[in-house]
Order: sequence, then structure tokens, then C-alpha cells
Amino acid sequence: MITAILACGGKGERFGGDLPKQFLTIAGLPIYLHSLFLFERHPKIDKIVIVCPKDYVERVEEEVKEHTLTKVFSIVHGGGTRQESVFNGVKASPVETQYFLVHDAARPCLTQSLLDRVIERMLEKGAVIPVIPCSDALVRIDDEQVVSPVDRTSLYLVQTPQGIKSEYLRACLERAEKEGKVFPDEGSLLHFYGYKVFTVPGEITNLKITYPQDFELAEILIKSKMKGIIL
Repeated sequence: MITAILACGGKGERFGGDLPKQFLTIAGLPIYLHSLFLFERHPKIDKIVIVCPKDYVERVEEEVKEHTLTKVFSIVHGGGTRQESVFNGVKASPVETQYFLVHDAARPCLTQSLLDRVIERMLEKGAVIPVIPCSDALVRIDDEQVVSPVDRTSLYLVQTPQGIKSEYLRACLERAEKEGKVFPDEGSLLHFYGYKVFTVPGEITNLKITYPQDFELAEILIKSKMKGIIL
């Protein structure tokens, strides 16, 4: 069984505004629903767990009913960190879950093809993350001055969804909680505890909405896709 965890627990403090960014509307839908619909349609995803801010649980429940999203197994509130929120999602998942897909709700431009790649590699290797190469020059700076250039040859940007075997993710989350360690994503968590983490090519359009400019770009991408301008 594959369970997708949609991480909607962030407050979007860097984005600004009163409404968390995952609940802003693009093309007539809240941002988080774009990924949720894709999970609902995918034949290899069996169940979905949504992690959202406590004050938004009732709203999400209503929208799940409104759109008849039958794969949604549970809706739980998030924690103080992304890691804690994901752990809440893991705990609220079916016990039969063999693999987890963890995806940031703030990445609404996820495609079927990327989801397919992650699932295929996850079933083969056990732990996988999508990555894209750094295309810009990199430098270290201090006090607004360039200290040194950074070789970008082996540097990549990490995306979601990240696919992990259930026993791996549960074990690492439990250990990190006991040891008081916090990691930015599942790949970093697993790597720290000695698990091999493999990669698949991500997609530059699978951007994470962090700042207002990201929202504008995501809106263009989604509307273009709906019009058949891009795949």
C-alpha cells in the first residue's frame, strides 16, 4: 500500500498575508487541491493523509467532501516543524502502509510524469528524492561581499514528492524525535541515519511557492497547462 502525505501545515510566514499560502486560490482552486487531485487520480496511490494547520482542519474536511476525494484516509493538524507535521501524518496513516510519498502542498505544479518516476524508483530502491541541477553560478558571501565562488558541478536542488519505504521513515522519525534532531526534508533525515537515498530527475516547473513572485509564476504555469499550452 502506498500512502501519500500532503504537507499543508506551514504558516507561509515568508510569503506574507493572513491566509496560509496553500489555501490561496489558483485557477479557481486552493493551491493544496491541485496536488490532492493528482494523488486522487493516480492508480498506484491507495490512501492520502492531509496535514494542515489546526484551524483549517474543518475547512479541509468540507472541501474533501465537496470534491468527493475518496482516497483521503485522515486529516490531521500539523506540528511546530515540517518534520513534526510529517510524523503526525505518518501516525495517522493506515497501518498497512508499505511506502510513503511526502509532498509539499506549496508545490501545486506537480506532474503525473514526475510522480510516476518517483514511485517507480521508490519501489525499486526504497528511498528516493527528485532533484534538479543548479543552473546559476554560486558564491559564498559575507557582509555583502563575495568570499569565494562555489563549484556547482555536484550541487542539486531538492524537490518533493519524496518516496520512502514505511519502515525506514518511521524508524528515522522516531529516532530523530527521541534525539531532538530536526531535518528540512525526508531525504536529509534518512541520509543522516545511514540509509541510502537515491534520486530521480525533478522538474523546473515543480516550484515551491515561497514568495509572491512564485505564486505569480505558478499561476501562469497552471493556467497554461489547463489551456494545453504546456504539458
